[in-house]
Amino acid sequence: MKADLRVMKPAPHATAAHAPTAGAPAPPAPAPADRWTWRTTPGRTLSAVTGAAAFGTGMALGGAVEWTFWTALAAPDAAFFHRGATPPTGPGMLSPDTVRLYNTLHDPRLAGAVVAAGVLTANRRLLLAGLGWTTHIAVDRAFGFGLRRPDGAIH
Repeated sequence: MKADLRVMKPAPHATAAHAPTAGAPAPPAPAPADRWTWRTTPGRTLSAVTGAAAFGTGMALGGAVEWTFWTALAAPDAAFFHRGATPPTGPGMLSPDTVRLYNTLHDPRLAGAVVAAGVLTANRRLLLAGLGWTTHIAVDRAFGFGLRRPDGAIH
């Protein structure tokens, strides 16, 4: 039996003109837009500084003994307990039905709005909740965890 030594050409990328063939793996879903980047060293450094500042401010305002701060610090990961109708497609992935909830709970704009509402209304508990939430998101970004792709994968 002779060995086949022909060089195979790589398949062209899927475009409008070239639809993926049946049985071919689908290309990964695009990453969601997130302006607070965790993909670069400066972005991770900014996230670490933001997380440390939010945590320190929360502690200075009494967060060490305030349940609101600690609850908000852990709450964004409550999305992991949500089980959607579609099961996750692999280890470390979320159900595609859960991705929207997870990404919403990890949106820094919402955490910032809670901080702003706490400041504007002079409501200490609301401010502590926003600081705890901000700490969680910033620490996630500092360690390289961003929003999930639509298929539930970390990107």
